Amino acid sequence: MLKSQEVIGLSVFHLETGKKVGVVRDVLFDPSQRFSGILLEDGGWLRRRRYVPHDNIESIGKDAVVIRSKQRILPFDEAMAKDLTGICSGQKMLKGRSVLLTSGYELGVIENVYFMEEMGTIIGYELSDGWIDDLMEGRKVLKASEPLVWGQDVLIAKKDHVKVQKRDQR
Repeated sequence: MLKSQEVIGLSVFHLETGKKVGVVRDVLFDPSQRFSGILLEDGGWLRRRRYVPHDNIESIGKDAVVIRSKQRILPFDEAMAKDLTGICSGQKMLKGRSVLLTSGYELGVIENVYFMEEMGTIIGYELSDGWIDDLMEGRKVLKASEPLVWGQDVLIAKKDHVKVQKRDQR
C-alpha cells in the first residue's frame, strides 16, 4: 500500500542507466479511479512536466521510483490534464476536496490517498477535520466497498458502503 503524499517528491531513476530523470510532482488517476501514472518534473530552467504511465513504472519504493524506459516518458498535454485526476494538481485535484455521505453528512477533507500500485486501485482516503482536530483526535481513514462519486465540487460516498476509522486503527 502506498500513500500519495509519500510518493510525491520522490526522485525518479531509469532502470538501465541509473540516471535521475526527474521528481514526482503528482500521482494521477484515470476516470475509472485507477492508478494511471505519475506526473514527473525535471530540473533545469524550463521545468517541463511529463507523464510516466503506470506500465512504465518498475517500482515505487520509500526512497525512489524506478522506471523501465525513458522513451515512454510522455509530454503532459492539455488533453491528458483534462482526462486525469491528480492528488495535488490540476482542475480536478483530490487534496482539499470534501467527502460527503449520501445522507448529507460531511466526513472531512481529503489529505492523502492510499492505493495499491500493483493492482492500480484506491483502497482508502485520509480525511482531515481541520488541523486542531487532527492534532487532538487524529485523522480519519475512509474505506469504501465501491468507488466514490468524484463530483465537480465534492466526492460522494454511499452511506452503507463505507467504513471510517481513526488512522491508527488500520
